[in-house]
Amino acid sequence: LAQARAGRRAARRLPTAAGPVRWGGRMSIREDEEEESNFIAAPPTPAAEGYAAAASSSNAGAGVASEEQETTQQAEEADNEAGGGDAEEVGELTNLDMAAEQINDQVFEELNLDPGTAAEVQTIWNTFLRSAESREAAGEAIYAALFDSAPSLQGLFKTPRAVMAMRFMNGLNTIISALDDPRSLKVVVETLGFQHMDLEVTIPRVIIFRDAIVELLAVEMGARFTPRAQKGLSAMLNYVGGAYIFVRLKYTDRLRILASSWAIASNKKQETQHEEAAEGASGEVNEDGSGAVDKPNQDSEAEKVASAQQSQEDAAKEAKNKKMRTQVPTTYNEMFMFNAAVMGFQRSFWMNEVLQSFDTIVTNVSNSYRLQEECDVLSLRIAKYKGKINLVEYKAVMLASLRSLCRDWGSEHEVAWSWLWENVERMIKALIGKPVLQERALERLLSALDDAQQDRVRREVYSSFFALAPSGQDYFKQSTTRLHFIADRVVAMTLEIYKDPKKMVEDISALGLRHVGYDIPTEFFGPFVTACVQVVRTLTEDDLAEEAFRWSLSLISRILVRVINEGSTIVMKAINSNSGKQLKKAVGCAPRGKRALWMLNVQVGTQSISPLLWAIETGSLEAAKAIIIDLLTIRADRDRYYYGMDIMFERHADIVKR
Repeated sequence: LAQARAGRRAARRLPTAAGPVRWGGRMSIREDEEEESNFIAAPPTPAAEGYAAAASSSNAGAGVASEEQETTQQAEEADNEAGGGDAEEVGELTNLDMAAEQINDQVFEELNLDPGTAAEVQTIWNTFLRSAESREAAGEAIYAALFDSAPSLQGLFKTPRAVMAMRFMNGLNTIISALDDPRSLKVVVETLGFQHMDLEVTIPRVIIFRDAIVELLAVEMGARFTPRAQKGLSAMLNYVGGAYIFVRLKYTDRLRILASSWAIASNKKQETQHEEAAEGASGEVNEDGSGAVDKPNQDSEAEKVASAQQSQEDAAKEAKNKKMRTQVPTTYNEMFMFNAAVMGFQRSFWMNEVLQSFDTIVTNVSNSYRLQEECDVLSLRIAKYKGKINLVEYKAVMLASLRSLCRDWGSEHEVAWSWLWENVERMIKALIGKPVLQERALERLLSALDDAQQDRVRREVYSSFFALAPSGQDYFKQSTTRLHFIADRVVAMTLEIYKDPKKMVEDISALGLRHVGYDIPTEFFGPFVTACVQVVRTLTEDDLAEEAFRWSLSLISRILVRVINEGSTIVMKAINSNSGKQLKKAVGCAPRGKRALWMLNVQVGTQSISPLLWAIETGSLEAAKAIIIDLLTIRADRDRYYYGMDIMFERHADIVKR
């Protein structure tokens, strides 16, 4: 029986009379069983000599064929009794091979790996983590392997290397941990796909990412990285990459629905229409050149009395209608507060924090970095409230308010807004409870530093940073005392953002606008954060304190980079170059009515900076002279003449003294 089984297995790997055997091809379990039964019933062929030799030593007679068939049937029965399941094994291997080779971006379903494959992938991953010096070192290895194989992908990642390496590590660890639970795995991958919506994930890039990680584990693990584990890991990475592409393509319609319905709910569309109507109506005159003023009517005394009474009645009706209109909410914030009171959530004060951030959340739903930043800050603000925080309550009030404001509300709107809040809820839930613990751990760490350790931090931060980014020395030309002050402030800000997040966001935004004037490249923030994390890592063995420092410093870095990118206008770039010619060219792009504002105000959030004042304070006098001349130049717009002197003195009443 053993010889017959071996011969049959060998024959199945060879071409038969019925056609080529599809070993490792796209064949289901049922097709495999049918082929196996066809092979048993078919007479032996020259290609199946091994099998025939095992059953008989001659080629003669029907008796031999009958004996051969009986032997084959006995072998099949033995296989079934032993639970061999060759057909099932081939089917499983076939499906795994397909999943390891193909990237499916057309559907997003659950990934069902057999328990053995999932267990092998998890085992090899845990072995890889244990073999590294630390989780950070493992993340650095993945980061280096990825960008060594494809340097062009570095432009997609704007986060500091130390933070990005930990994100790689945490993301992969979360996915692999859920590999044996298809439902949880799908939720994890969908959440990550939502966070990557603004990145152009393509199949070639997924292949690069997959091959880099597989090759890294193959080198590090050697013979322990079995073919089955390799195929399982490749199938998982293909699944994740295909899901990212699918999420990005599918949710385009949802983003459009969110944008249009939010414009209605927040009255942004009406405000835009009113502004356009006001601009169109300004300066209108009659055809004869006179204004739209009616001549007084020559009414009789009775007509005047009747007209006065009618006017009083109309005024009373208008006042009544106006009072009714003021009582009915017309914006999302008003409707939300009204519904929250009606639904019994008026004491859920944490909802006010979400309400303040909700416009930013909706308008940046397609920008994963900005959305994650807003959710991180929101989690810090919510952490200041005691008591139970049930995020589902906000969803109920939100949907009720939007249904009241959007007349064309339908099932697509319900799905889109529920999808948005579920993703925001996951981001916030992932941080609920952590800020309080991280604040305590970080406060213990910083308060325990003695003078020698603090001095060591001041020195080693810059030495590590200059080693990572040598060109950064050109931007730190201050005295040693000033550099030490900057290092102290950086460390202090990581704790202050936990204590007072609202004030710190304002201060960081103002600091970012000052960095716009300093013309600091945002590429240096990543190495600086990495250097700080490396230094703090040597001071403590408390993983929670280290994570708290890394997370808060990463958040500060992201806010600074965003503010610098938003505030780096072409006018500010011309001022940094101290070029009057560049400044004239820059303001020449300004739309009508905003030319003066481009030179007097750069607004990011609630913080602003004046390009004119900055040019004067930093000594960019050529640019300042060009701004003043441009503001005081009289210009004509059809029948209107204007210049910017009044706006300049409104913005800077003490400009002459300065």
